[in-house]
Amino acid sequence: MIELPITVYAPNLPQRPERKHSIYAQFAGRTEFALNIIPAIERKQPTWGLWQTFYKIVEQEKKKDSDFFIFCEDDHVFTENYSKDFLLDCIVKADEMKADILSGGMSVTINPVQVYDHLFWVDVFNGMQFTVVFNRCYDRILAAKTDKGYTLDFQLSYLAKTKFNIFPYISVQKDFGYSDATEFNNETGKVERFFAKVQTSLEKLDKIRRFYNQLPHSARQKVYDADVSASYIPTFVINLKERADRRKHILQEFEGRDEFQVQLVEAAKGENGAVGLWMSICNIIQQAKDTDEDFVLICEDDHVFTPNYNREKFLRQVMLAGAMGTQLLNGGVGGFSNLVPLSHGLFWIDKFWCTQFIVVYKCAYDIILNTYFSVRDVADEKLSSILTNKLLIGPFISEQTDFGYSDVTKANNSIVSIRKYFDESRLKYTIFQHAEKYLNFSEDYVFPYLPISSCIHTNQANLLQLGCGNNLLKGWINTDLEPVQNALFMDVLQPFPLPEACIDYVFSEHLLNELSLESVNKLLKECGRVLKPGGVLRFTFYTAENFLHLHSENEQADEYVRWCLKRKKGNAAKKLLTEAPCLSYSLALNYFKEKTKELMLYDYSLIEYLLKQNGFQQICRCRISESAHLPLKGIEQHKVYIPQEIYQYEVTTIEATKL
Repeated sequence: MIELPITVYAPNLPQRPERKHSIYAQFAGRTEFALNIIPAIERKQPTWGLWQTFYKIVEQEKKKDSDFFIFCEDDHVFTENYSKDFLLDCIVKADEMKADILSGGMSVTINPVQVYDHLFWVDVFNGMQFTVVFNRCYDRILAAKTDKGYTLDFQLSYLAKTKFNIFPYISVQKDFGYSDATEFNNETGKVERFFAKVQTSLEKLDKIRRFYNQLPHSARQKVYDADVSASYIPTFVINLKERADRRKHILQEFEGRDEFQVQLVEAAKGENGAVGLWMSICNIIQQAKDTDEDFVLICEDDHVFTPNYNREKFLRQVMLAGAMGTQLLNGGVGGFSNLVPLSHGLFWIDKFWCTQFIVVYKCAYDIILNTYFSVRDVADEKLSSILTNKLLIGPFISEQTDFGYSDVTKANNSIVSIRKYFDESRLKYTIFQHAEKYLNFSEDYVFPYLPISSCIHTNQANLLQLGCGNNLLKGWINTDLEPVQNALFMDVLQPFPLPEACIDYVFSEHLLNELSLESVNKLLKECGRVLKPGGVLRFTFYTAENFLHLHSENEQADEYVRWCLKRKKGNAAKKLLTEAPCLSYSLALNYFKEKTKELMLYDYSLIEYLLKQNGFQQICRCRISESAHLPLKGIEQHKVYIPQEIYQYEVTTIEATKL
C-alpha cells in the first residue's frame, strides 16, 4: 500500500512566475500529491544548478527515510492518460521490480524493452519533468562524483541501475519556447517533437508485442510437445565455384549435423556481389516454392556456429517462429536497431545487417520474388525493408567468420570490420538481456528439450507440480503456464499432455485461487485421470475461513496481526503498531483482502465436495509442511516469505487419495 499524499518537489526560478502558475494548475485538486514548489539553485551553468537542486532534495528524503518521492520540473503537464490509480499501479509494479527510477514520460529512450503492459525498461533516457525516485537509489546519487558538465537525466541514467518508463505517457513537457536548463532545446516545438517521436516508437513496439502474444497457448503447446528427433531443415549453402576454401569451411560446419539437409548452390554472378547474392537467394526461394517447402534455410559460406547452438532448441524455435506467422528467422546479426523480446530466445527485430544464416518461411516467398533489386541495394537492408515479421534468435547461434575478404561487400574486406560488427551487435544484445529478467524469460528455459510425456518414469516416484512459478522442486516435473527457468509449459485449463495413471503425487500452491469454480472442477477431474490408483493430491490455497479464529485469545493470532501491521508502509502504520492500545484485527483482515483482491477464495468444505465428486477419498485437512507421505513433507514454499505458524491463518491445505 502506498501512503498518500505522495511528496512532490517542483524546483522553480523566481524569475519564472509563468512556470510556477503552470505547475500549480497541473496539481490543483489532485489530493494524491503533496506539492512542494522550492527555489531552484541558480548557477552560471543551468544544468549544474539543476543537479545541485536535485541532490539537496535527495539528501532531505534520505534523512526522512522515505520510500520514494517525485521530482517534477515546472514545465510538466499531465496527459489525458493520467489517473491516480494508474500511477499508483505503475509505482507498485516498478517497486516490485526493484526500480530505481520511474518516469511518467521520457523525451529520449535508448534500447527500450517492454516488460509489462504499462512499463518499458530503458538503458538510457532523457526527460526529468515527472520522475519517481526510489530510496534504493538515494545512496548512489549522494555518493556520485559529479562536475559541472553533467546533465541530471543522463547522469541518472548512469547512476540508476533499473529505469522504467510509464506507457502510455502520463506526463510531457509544456513548450514555453525556451529552456532554463538546456539551451539546445530553445526552439519552439522542439521538445514536443521529441516526446511525440518517442511515444510513436513505443506505441509501435507495444503493438508488435501484442500481435505476437495473440498466439494461443494450444499452438505453443504443440511446439513444446512435438517430437523433433527425426526433423530436418532443407538447407541451401551459397558458394562461388572458385572459393574452395569457403566451401571446405562450410561443409565442416555442418558435418555431423543431420538436422540440416545441406545442398550446395553455386552463387549467381550479377553486376556486383550484392546483386549476385540477391539472385542466389531468389533462385533458392523459387526452388522452395516449386517443391512446396514450408520454410528453407539459406546459408552463406562464411557462416560459423556459435557455442550457443543446440539442435533441439533450434528446431523448436523454427517451429514456434512459423506458428507465429514469421517471414524470416535470423540466427545472428552484425547489427540491429530495436528488439522486442517475445519468448524463449526469440525476438522481433526491425532492421538487421548480415544474412549468413536465415530461415525464410513460405509466407515470404512471393514478397521476395516480386521485389525489385537495384545495383545500389544490398540483400540484408532489402529484406529488412520488405519483411515486417522478422525474428532473431538470441543469444546468437550464427556469426560470420573472417576470410580477410568479402565477395559481396567490398567495405568488409578487412579482418577488423566483420568482427567489429558482430562484437558490437553482441554487446548491444547483452543490454537487452538486462531487461529479460523482468519478463521471466530465460536462456536456460527456452524450450523443454523433451515433451512432458517423455519425463514420465525419469524419477523413482512420478511427481507433478502445477503452477510452479519460481518454486522449482527437485525431482519433480515442474510445470507452469508462463515461461519459467527449468520448468515445462503446461496449461492446466487444457487436457494434460500425459497418459492415464502415470503420476504418484500432484501438488500445487495457490493455483486454485487463480481459477474459476468451473475450472477448479475440471482441474480436479484431470488430476484424477493422470494419478495412479492410490496416488495423492495436495493443494494449498488462500482461504478466508481461518480469519474466524483471529479474535481467539492466543499468541499465534496476535502474531499474525502484528505481521500484517508490519507490512503496512509509512509512518502512520508504524505509529499504530507501537501506540495502539490493542491490536487491530480489522486492519489485518483488510491487509489480506488487499493482497488477495484479484483471487478466488475457496473453503475446505467446497473443495472437499468437489474432490469427492471426482473420485477422491481419504480427504483431510493438513498443517503446513506436514504430511503422512514423505514426498509431500515440507513442500510448501510460501512459508519462506511468511512464518509457518502465521501462514496457517491465510491458507488451507488439503490432501486426497485417488480411488
